[in-house]
Amino acid sequence: MMWPFDGSIGSPVESLWLALYLVTFALHAVLVSCVAAGAGYALVAAVRRSADPIAARARDWLPFLLGAGITAGVGPLLFLQLLYQRRFYTANLLMGPRWGAVVPALIVGFYALYLAKASERRRRLALGVATGCFAFVAWSWTELHQVMLDDAGWRAMYAAGERFHTDAAILPRLAIWCGAMLALFAAVFAWPATATERRRLAGLALAGVIVCGAASAIAAALGGGLDPAHGWTYLGIAAAVTAALAWAWTARRPEGPGLSVATAATAAALIAGTVVREAPRLALIEHATATATDAGGLAVFAVTLVIGVAAILWVVRTARSAA
Repeated sequence: MMWPFDGSIGSPVESLWLALYLVTFALHAVLVSCVAAGAGYALVAAVRRSADPIAARARDWLPFLLGAGITAGVGPLLFLQLLYQRRFYTANLLMGPRWGAVVPALIVGFYALYLAKASERRRRLALGVATGCFAFVAWSWTELHQVMLDDAGWRAMYAAGERFHTDAAILPRLAIWCGAMLALFAAVFAWPATATERRRLAGLALAGVIVCGAASAIAAALGGGLDPAHGWTYLGIAAAVTAALAWAWTARRPEGPGLSVATAATAAALIAGTVVREAPRLALIEHATATATDAGGLAVFAVTLVIGVAAILWVVRTARSAA
């Protein structure tokens, strides 16, 4: 298996947890990218008072996508706690209520999306509030990531009673995600779009790739240089360049195969990017104790899974029969 899933970071169990964490995180990233970038796109269209079919489609889907994104975030959150127990909980405690504000921000954003969908008169205000809430959540997660890495700053942060971590790497890291979100939003919403809409989304994706690349260069300079991450960085760069060329191809020939290539390359860049993002803190993984590894719980998990799948199928069947 390729690094870091070859057991070099710890036991096979930890390698499995890491693989599951990165896969579930990538899925979560796609969904929340559609929400954050979609809300921003719909806000711009509402401010311009333009009849934009992409924005209308986004408004209709955003509440569902946010619910799906939050649900998909449960998996990576659990694996994150398993892998970085002390660091994750310490960062939570240091940021305190500031970090806890993420939950009410998501609740407000969720209802704002429904208001934007239902009320044309309050649409701009609702979309502005929703976009602001999602920007705050993205900033908070980026800040938490940096706090987890800053062992040396924990004592000073606690002694000063600070709830904000002012690290120079936060802004470029946040910019990387903003660019990635634009590209992922375009990759999802381009499939049901018309040829004219695909051209617009291709331009949006190209802008996202450029922002992501520029911010990555700044982050690498601040971090002391490019970390090859056992070749994953080069794979990510190659995938991003391929995606940019494919999006340019899609802009010229929206009905051609460029969209398929762009989507595949964007997905490859996302997977490589998640590994590169995680590489600096892999050495900080806390190895599982025998008590935790042997605790079991497989039977409970299996029963819960069956009940959960049955409940979902029942909801889907009920909704279809009522339609």
